[in-house]
This record gives sequence, C-alpha cells and structure tokens, in this order.
Amino acid sequence: MRLIPLSYDKKKKPELIAEINELNSEKQRLQQEIKFVETSKENFENEKRNLEDKLESKEKKIEELFLDKEVLLKEKAVILESKNDILEQIKDKELQLQQKDQKINDLREKFKKSSSELLTKSMQIDKMIKKDKEVVGSEKIKEFEEKIRELEKELENTYHEQKEEIEKSAEGSTRIISNMEDIVLLLKKVLPQAKSTVRLVMPNIQDLSDHGLIDLIKEIPDKVRLNVASEISDPARNIVVSDLRNCCQLTNYSDKKIIALNVDSSKCLIGIFIHDKVISIYSEILEVIEMLNPTIMEPFIKGRRI
Repeated sequence: MRLIPLSYDKKKKPELIAEINELNSEKQRLQQEIKFVETSKENFENEKRNLEDKLESKEKKIEELFLDKEVLLKEKAVILESKNDILEQIKDKELQLQQKDQKINDLREKFKKSSSELLTKSMQIDKMIKKDKEVVGSEKIKEFEEKIRELEKELENTYHEQKEEIEKSAEGSTRIISNMEDIVLLLKKVLPQAKSTVRLVMPNIQDLSDHGLIDLIKEIPDKVRLNVASEISDPARNIVVSDLRNCCQLTNYSDKKIIALNVDSSKCLIGIFIHDKVISIYSEILEVIEMLNPTIMEPFIKGRRI
C-alpha cells in the first residue's frame, strides 16, 4: 500500500474543501431546480385538468346546441308539413261545403214537398170523413180516424228526421265519444279513407295489436305519409315495432296518455284518459281541427323517432 506524504495531504486539503463546497452548492442548485420542475409539473397538471374540464363543458354545450337545432328543425318540418296539409285540404273543404249547401237546399225542398203532400192527404181524408159521416157506419169512421193518426205520425217522424239531417249537414260532423269501443270503431272507419297524411297517437304501441289495427295500418297505400306515436319501452325487441317499421314512421312518446288521429287535416279525433276512462271529441270541421291540431302534433315534436 502506497502512503501519501502528510505534506502532500495538507497541500490538497484546501482544494478538496473547495470541491466539496462546490459540490454542495451544485447539489442545492439541483435540488431547487428539481423542486421548481415538480412545482411546474403540478401547475401544468392542474392547468391541464382545468382545460379538459372546459373542453368537456364546451363539448356538452355544443351537443346541447345541436340537439336544440335538431328539435327546431324537426318542429319547423312538422309545422310546414301540417301547413301544406291544411292548404291542400282547403279546396276540398270548400267543395264539400258547396256540396253540403246544395244538399241542404235539396233536403229543404224535399221536406216542404213531403210535408205538403202529407198535409194534403190529411185534409182529403178529413173532407171524406165529413162527407161520408151520414152514409158510413161507426167502424168505417174509426178506420178513417186510424188512417189520420198514422198519417199524422208519419208527418211528425218525417219532419224530425229531415230536420236532424238538415241540421247535421249545416253544422258538420262533430261529436263526443266516451268509450274506447266506439273510438276503435271510428279509427277503423276513418283510417282507410286517408289520401295523403295520417297522424295516429296511442297510449302504448301494444294498443295497436290489442285493438286489431295493425293489419288496417298495413293496408294503407304507400303514397300516404303515415306517422304513429306511442310509448315504446324496448324498441329493439318490440314485435309490433318490427312489424310496422317498414310501413310507417314510429315515434317514441310517453309524456301524456292520449289517443289522437288526424287524417288529411280533414278528420280529427283527440281523447284523454281520466281514471282509466276515456273522453274524446271527433270533428270534420276545419276550425275545430285547427284548434286541436297543436295537441296532436306535440307527441311527434317532443318524442324521439325510431
């Protein structure tokens, strides 16, 4: 082992101390830099998280704006479609009104004529009775009196029947329906009459099957735009949805329990359920249809198309 002279160690000591001090200074400097880097890294992570939160918030806002835009465009399309349907039916309604006016006039003339004929026959029988009282027996008189009563009854019935028919033609067809059986019968009668558009609302999609409406819907011509709205719990697995997907536009809607129908904007039905009982109004009067139509359109605007 080589021994370093003591004099040599004494000479190197100041240099070693200086190196040690320099290394300590370098160590402190590196520690400060490490601390600064760690602090900068933490600040960077916080800033990154803040930016990610802002980005997520912006993305959600953009998504909401797109949804709002989609809803507005859907509402606009539905409103324009409804407006076109109404304009398309105005001419038909004017023609129907003219035909009804003519029918009213014909019925009035027919009523006047039949009333006059019955009254004439009654007067003739009265004259015959007065003329033949002296030459006929009591049985003959009773026979004539019975004929008078029959003619009077016939006159009264004719009057009421033709009066009701005239009033119905003058006022249009509007009525209240308060049971589901009659509503279903009306749906089955009116749906095949569609020429351009149909909007049908049922409480649940299964109601179409329960009330025997599926085959009827399938028979509606392809040229008719058919829209159906109802509650659909599992669209992907629903048998009725699979059966009707290719013949109509389905909309999933469950906000309100209603039943409604609009055919060509000329026939309209809307009903509400109160304690499992239904009450509805049906009308073919344009003013009434325009009043009810916004309620019928609501499920198609607020619902989700399938």
